[in-house]
Amino acid sequence: MEDNNISPNREGKAIPIFPCRSIDEQLDFYQALGFELTYRQAKPNLYACVRHCITEIHFFVLKQLDPANSYSMCYVSVPNVDDIYKEFCENLKKTYQRIPAKGFPRITKLNNLAEDRRFNLIDPAGNRLLIGQKHATSDPVQNGQYAAAPPSKFSNAYETAYRLAYAKDEPAGAARVLDLVLAKADETSVTLGFKAYVLRADIAVSMGEINLAKTFIVQADHISLSDQELEEVKEASERLHELKVTLE
Repeated sequence: MEDNNISPNREGKAIPIFPCRSIDEQLDFYQALGFELTYRQAKPNLYACVRHCITEIHFFVLKQLDPANSYSMCYVSVPNVDDIYKEFCENLKKTYQRIPAKGFPRITKLNNLAEDRRFNLIDPAGNRLLIGQKHATSDPVQNGQYAAAPPSKFSNAYETAYRLAYAKDEPAGAARVLDLVLAKADETSVTLGFKAYVLRADIAVSMGEINLAKTFIVQADHISLSDQELEEVKEASERLHELKVTLE
């Protein structure tokens, strides 16, 4: 029999329970981000809970865990992803004197994907939080710009590499895809070629290939762009500046 007393507007809440090798290591990291410790248990097994305005997370110990082979992840939908990203980066910099961009833990840069604007947060145990904000428009978005032309082989490779690098955090795969078409960068639009070189430089930095990154930065710098074209690649241009500062 149907229960007419159940409100159709009730909202549930999913709480991820992540494995970790060390409770202390996890708590140090999440508290550095700005999470609050809400519970810690020593017996009969180690267990802890942290909470932030965007989500609550629980942890249990799995000593044989290999962060590099972790498949644990959770998508966190937020209404203000830029503010959360800025908060986390500032807090991490206070604790680590830098923003960890590779290894464990790390945080990826904030990017526009087709479905949302997001960044990835990977904790010391390799657990991944995909923190994103859905676009206000339903129109297709490609890396901050609206699609204006039919996709080409180069543009398809760029979009695939972009997603691998920033949505899936697989820089090696992104590099392989992009390297297949970069030799023909002069056959595509100058704006797409510019964005491709900047993306490849960013990938190289994330993989610790500094000399290679500098090579792609030089190639991006050699592309002449009009004022209108500079506006079209504003996000990539800002990232290029960030990369230069990082390498300096």
